[in-house]
Amino acid sequence: MQKNKHVFFEFGKSDELSYPEIGNELCFAIEEQSLWFNQRNELILHYLDKYQVNGDLLDIGGGNGFQSKAIINANYPNKVILCEPGVKGCLNAKSRGVEFVYQGVFQDFPFEEYNIGNCGLFDVIEHIEDDLNFLNELYSKVKIGTKIFISVPANNYLWSETDEVSGHYRRYEKSDLDRIIKNTPFKLLDYSFYFSFYLIPLLLARVLPFKFGKRIGAEKLLLKEQNYLKKNIGILDKYFQYMHYLSIKKLNKNNKIHRGTSMFIVLEK
Repeated sequence: MQKNKHVFFEFGKSDELSYPEIGNELCFAIEEQSLWFNQRNELILHYLDKYQVNGDLLDIGGGNGFQSKAIINANYPNKVILCEPGVKGCLNAKSRGVEFVYQGVFQDFPFEEYNIGNCGLFDVIEHIEDDLNFLNELYSKVKIGTKIFISVPANNYLWSETDEVSGHYRRYEKSDLDRIIKNTPFKLLDYSFYFSFYLIPLLLARVLPFKFGKRIGAEKLLLKEQNYLKKNIGILDKYFQYMHYLSIKKLNKNNKIHRGTSMFIVLEK
């Protein structure tokens, strides 16, 4: 393979991944309209602006390339490469205009042919049964100074049928971050919880029905999630946008957020 060319490969190994087959397709239908997906992109860009180093960015398990395209549109100065095992996700990313797409897993990615200085794992490692082995493998592949940007669903008390259907092995507590730092060679640069303003809606819409034994099944649940994320909910929507603005402002002042439905982590080799 030559450098600086479009890349599109066959599958590498993917047996470690737990993810529903129609996951990329359902996400592709709502990502552009979803307040949550767009807010997550803004959070990703916040941390990239704060910590990025010179070098290409590898978006590992990046699905349909929604965050890859946002990073590209933010004038990221180097290559943004999507590394995604799902065929549908790769095709969707290409249709979005993501130029560099690698179909496969990072274990098979030709790191030597690119100047990878940053890796993204945006809502990925919760789908990996052995997350420590996964991160240790990644450590062995990247060069010194590479920064790893990670987002994960947070707090076990928020576990619901959505987590089960989505193929999550866990939601992350602060103790899981300590476990990662203790059992991998990465250095912790930063972490914070996020999306505190979604705690109550998540508890009411997902967690309480689950705790009381309500189950609707994978297909109906994924379609329900799709419809929920697509809705424009008026004044509540404006509230979420305002709280997101205040949360980013808080992070810009180097303050941590101590509760939320997600956690964001920055590691460095």
